[in-house]
Amino acid sequence: MAGIRKAMLEMGVATCCMLCDAPDAPGSARCRKCISDHKNMRERVSQLPPESLARQWSTELLQMLARPNSYEHDDNHGEWMSVYAQLLHGQKSKSKTITQADVEDAFAAARHKRKVNPLRDIANQSKWKDSAPTEDELRRLSAELPDNVEDVSGIRTVPSKNITKIDRSERPGEDYELVARIQASASSQDAPDDLQDIIIDLEVGEKRAKRKEWSDIVEDIDDFIDSD
Repeated sequence: MAGIRKAMLEMGVATCCMLCDAPDAPGSARCRKCISDHKNMRERVSQLPPESLARQWSTELLQMLARPNSYEHDDNHGEWMSVYAQLLHGQKSKSKTITQADVEDAFAAARHKRKVNPLRDIANQSKWKDSAPTEDELRRLSAELPDNVEDVSGIRTVPSKNITKIDRSERPGEDYELVARIQASASSQDAPDDLQDIIIDLEVGEKRAKRKEWSDIVEDIDDFIDSD
């Protein structure tokens, strides 16, 4: 397999080199063509509008390839990101060329690695997180519940007058666009310099789309309730 080329490393696509089956011959025609194709691809991605889904998806892919260790806990791509991260880490510590056996061993190790879930492993401190409570414990807990609890679920507050919308433009910390951009800038510090702007635009675009999606859901719920 080919070794990592400096140009590919600077573009954040060193993973492609480690999975390439070309002979390890720097300056070969295949290496030059591959470097040129990846450079042209990144230039075309950067020319797309920030709101373009094609740009967002492409940038996310480039971000994953550049920093696979940041996506090891991703539900969909975590297994592959763990493999890429192990290969990149191994490349830094040893000079020998990555072999097909190294790739297969890395994938095998990733499949057997238990995924870390912060909510399950850290935040959830319940003593029943690993096993359900016994019948005696359920009866005891049930007996401790108060009897005079009024069920008000499903009751919607209907104001007697219109509520004036509060102007939040002057409140610090509520400029969602600015906050998202600052957070994205901080999380992209480890990425290659020429990829940071693209990564920031992608993360800001994703949060903007999620806020819009949530707003639409809330409006649909309000319309449904009002129709009753």
